[in-house]
Amino acid sequence: MSGVTFEMVLNADPEAWRKAAAGWDRLGRSTDERADALALSTRRLPDVWESGSASQAAGAHCDGLRKELDSAFPPVLLIAQALAQHGTDVAELSARAEELVEQGRAAHVTINPDGSMTMDPAHANEGTARSMSSLVWQRDALLREAAELDARTAKAIAENTATASGTPSAKVDRSSVPAKGTDPADVKKWWDSLSPAQRRYVMSEYPELVGSLDGVPVANRDIANRIVLDRELDGLTQRRADLDAREAHIRAMVEQGRGAELYPDAGNPAGAALAELEKIKEERERIDGNLRGLNRIDDRLEDPGKPRAYLIGLSTADDGRAIVSVGNPDAADNVLTYIPGTGAELSKVGGDIDRADRMALDAKRVDPSQETASLLWLGYDAPDSIAWNAPFDGSAEGGAPELNQFQNGLRATHDGEPSRNVVLGHSYGSTVIGHAATGAGINADAVVFVGSPGVDTNSATELKGVPPQEVWASRAEHDAIKRVPDWDLAHGNDPTREDFGGRVFSSNPGDPDNEGATHSAYWDDGNLARENIAYIVTGQNGKVT
Repeated sequence: MSGVTFEMVLNADPEAWRKAAAGWDRLGRSTDERADALALSTRRLPDVWESGSASQAAGAHCDGLRKELDSAFPPVLLIAQALAQHGTDVAELSARAEELVEQGRAAHVTINPDGSMTMDPAHANEGTARSMSSLVWQRDALLREAAELDARTAKAIAENTATASGTPSAKVDRSSVPAKGTDPADVKKWWDSLSPAQRRYVMSEYPELVGSLDGVPVANRDIANRIVLDRELDGLTQRRADLDAREAHIRAMVEQGRGAELYPDAGNPAGAALAELEKIKEERERIDGNLRGLNRIDDRLEDPGKPRAYLIGLSTADDGRAIVSVGNPDAADNVLTYIPGTGAELSKVGGDIDRADRMALDAKRVDPSQETASLLWLGYDAPDSIAWNAPFDGSAEGGAPELNQFQNGLRATHDGEPSRNVVLGHSYGSTVIGHAATGAGINADAVVFVGSPGVDTNSATELKGVPPQEVWASRAEHDAIKRVPDWDLAHGNDPTREDFGGRVFSSNPGDPDNEGATHSAYWDDGNLARENIAYIVTGQNGKVT
């Protein structure tokens, strides 16, 4: 056994590891910023040094330096992740050590700082001896876990330190990366077949492939998607600057009466200018929305005052996609996947991330002994309008296979004993779950419907993969969703109805004068729904009211 002692576990300070992780995170960001600055300088090189062998050599040298910085980013972040997870695990082990001391005190056994145990002479009997034997077994199991954790973290640091300081990576052909939609179990086998150096290579060279691939461990998807996020921020910022410059040029040319020079083939240059300016305005609005969402995600990822967040999916296509987890689901005891409803999009992602944060905190509050990962899954194109899109199944039908694939991926990459996986849908998000569960069946231990318009079935027994006693639903008394006709139209009947066959839990009634606000109030401070959701997520079903 390693040199980890009971006293070390008992007095361990998880903050030291979290601070170390934050330091490596800062190093990673600094490395990334320097790579971006070097790339910008390299692009400008031809403007001041147009041609010649020396110019080409300088450009090649700068490109090589940038690639070195880019290749250093994944190992630096892997070290940061390992340290952050170590801090989380140390906190759990330390809490268990304190609990063991308390158990010993209650059983008249003193557990000394070095882990040795002394029986109270006044209670030296067979019962106390049995208690002491149990405590010894628990102590040894705790120390074994601590030693394994120590070795695991040390290995992660050792594997990545050499690469972070410049050791070349092992190349992997792009065509060998499994296609999106491949069975996550097969993806995991492929990933496990790669060496640590090969994994770092595919994360840095093919981040857009690895980041979206269910079956790749979450920690690695996080790094790939952070690279994608950085590229999207840079690209959209540059595109916005180009649009601003183009708009300024068009306006200047029109003001100078030179519109015909801009649009020589247009019969009406002024009209052509107005049409292009309108297109610029529309594109800029889309870019501003995406930038708003991307920056909100970036801020959460870099927030050292909150539990570590992981970026598991990202896209700016259509209204945008984002999958953000508070905590690492691959290492958690409980995993909650939250699917938002109508109107959810990348530009508005901040509020949904806040909900994921609140549910993670709630779960930790009701059961400090367990680690819970709380995920925002905006992995589908949510309806834009309650009136025009939400009554129809198109978004749910499109999102259901993606949700099932993602849930299967969570199972494939989870470490250790299976976690309790709960999938929660708000509003139209519950409809997406309904389609996922009535199709192939959803890979979850429980499903939760909050403020649901219906899940396209009228019976909990038709939801495959989840027993009826783990189908939960809540609808606030003054939720505007009650205005949806309960006549088996649109998405079926209200899942809180008794004949649906699920289990109904309480929410605050809400504001009768503002039913729209009540529809989004389930995560407000003091709402009964929050505590009930936390109990469901942590498997304390008997405490749900």
